Amino acid sequence: MAIFLLEGACSSGQPAASTPSRAQVEASERLRARAWDPSRRFKALFKAEVSPKVGAIGRGYLSVWWDAASGSLAWRTSAPIAGNARGGVLRVKEGEGDAAAGGERLPLSARLSAADLIACILGTPDAPASPSMRLDAQGRIVEMRFPKGEVVAFQPGDGVPRRIEANGPDGRAVLTLESYGPWPAGDEVPPP
Repeated sequence: MAIFLLEGACSSGQPAASTPSRAQVEASERLRARAWDPSRRFKALFKAEVSPKVGAIGRGYLSVWWDAASGSLAWRTSAPIAGNARGGVLRVKEGEGDAAAGGERLPLSARLSAADLIACILGTPDAPASPSMRLDAQGRIVEMRFPKGEVVAFQPGDGVPRRIEANGPDGRAVLTLESYGPWPAGDEVPPP
C-alpha cells in the first residue's frame, strides 16, 4: 500500500511555488520550532482512506501518539488499511527495533523515511523551508514535494494538519483529523 510523507530536505529539484517572503519564512520557522519542541506530546485520531494504483481502497481510522522527547510516533489503525500492519512505532532516527525498519508504515507512503512520515503528521519537517515546500501567507506549509514523486498537501490546523493528502506513484492517501489533544506523561499507548 502507499504511505506518503516528508523526506529530509524534501528536494525534488523543482520549486513548488514562487520564493516565499521573509515574513513567511520567519513565520514558518516559528511554527516548525513549536511543532518539534522537545516537550511536545499529543495524541490524534485521523479518518484514513488509502487508494492504491492497483487494489482495493482501504478505509479506517489512524490513531497517533507523538513524544518529541524520544522522537517517536506510535500509531494504530482500526483495521489493516495499507497492507497487514495495524500498528507500529516510527522514530525520527530509524534503528533496530523500529517498526519502520521492518517495513511497517503508516498508511501514507512506503517510499518515505520514518522522519518524513512523522513530518507529514506534524505538518512540517525538522528543517528550514526549502524550494520543494509551498507556504501559505501565514508561513504554514501547504505542500511538500519529495524526490521519488510524492506530493503531500496539507490543510493547516492547530497542532497538526486538519487534512493530509498524499499522492505518488503508488496511489493516494487522505488523512482527515477527527480529534487532537494532549497526551499526558504516564499514559500508555494502547496495544495493537
